[in-house]
Amino acid sequence: MAKPLLALAGAASLALGYKYVSAVSASKAQQKSDVGSATPEDFNKLFAKLLDKFLVYAKKEFDLSKPHMERLRWLFEYTCKGGKCYRASLAISTVKLAAEHKGQAFTKLRAEQAMVLGWCVEVLQACFLVADDIMDASTTRRGQPCWYLQPTIKMDAVNDSLILESFIYFLLNEYFGDNQTLFIKESKLFQKVSLQTQIGQMLDLTSQPQGGKGPEVLKRFNLDLYQKIVKYKTACYTFYLPLASGMLLAGYTDEADYELAREICMELGEKFQIQDDYLDCYGAPEMIGKIGTDIQDHKCSWLCVQALERMSPEQRAKFETVYGNEDEESVAWVKKLFNDLGLEEAFDKQEEESFARIEAKIAQATKTLPDLFTPILKKIHRRQK
Repeated sequence: MAKPLLALAGAASLALGYKYVSAVSASKAQQKSDVGSATPEDFNKLFAKLLDKFLVYAKKEFDLSKPHMERLRWLFEYTCKGGKCYRASLAISTVKLAAEHKGQAFTKLRAEQAMVLGWCVEVLQACFLVADDIMDASTTRRGQPCWYLQPTIKMDAVNDSLILESFIYFLLNEYFGDNQTLFIKESKLFQKVSLQTQIGQMLDLTSQPQGGKGPEVLKRFNLDLYQKIVKYKTACYTFYLPLASGMLLAGYTDEADYELAREICMELGEKFQIQDDYLDCYGAPEMIGKIGTDIQDHKCSWLCVQALERMSPEQRAKFETVYGNEDEESVAWVKKLFNDLGLEEAFDKQEEESFARIEAKIAQATKTLPDLFTPILKKIHRRQK
């Protein structure tokens, strides 16, 4: 009798969890979202449509029971919704601006395809975040407990992250499968960027305790390593993926255009990640939606790299013993060191310098591309979350 009782308890827990997250998602859907030229209502309605398509397929293909279907719906609702939608906004805006630039009509069909690409990027991010929260032992994500901390989920979240990734290719096939050339190009792009992000995550993870910590590891921390982590972990999927996927849908074929777009996206990605690193330390948890752990995690963050370049031998000796410790006293000492080294002022300076540098590159790009980048730059400049 134990197993049936346990199964019933699990099913009830899943159902309760799904009802809870549905209410949260409904509330979040009413809030202002950033989804390019699509309205929040249109964007969320499309997600419901996409999810229903997938669930119909899953039930038919795998003969799933009601509790398993409810669990899948809960997974997608909980992990994919509630974000800032920067990446989706970029994909949608790219298609819209490219259509205007080429003198094409931004039809209802094209708008829906653009939103599908936006959701594909958002789902890929959800896939990465589910796995990342486990690896970082994070507690909150988007203002609610991380997915793996749900009592009925725990380490099952590892497999859930893989299901999320598979959902992307289901959507690409569903909406672009009739155009094999476009489908293959979009699929290759998502696969390549996924691998790049995974390699970036590996570089990031090996800067943390499982990869060792202390003096020998800190010797490897420098701006070059940091920029490599940022390029592959953040810039590729946060900026280049949504923009390039939109360019593919819009019909861009010149590789030079993609190279130019990639160069600017790498700069935007570095600026974005430096802001993330800064907010991890200085941002309010209620504003950024999570509790920062970069110091405890021994991350090769921008603040860490900048501090290593500025600290005295005496400060470094102490830093080597406390960086990566989880106790409040060690974390407080590191934060005070950051303040003593003037890193808040250094951050303010690089914010303005990066804005000017990227703005100059954008001016060159608009000779062959529509101005896809200025709205992004203005949106992320001085962001608070």
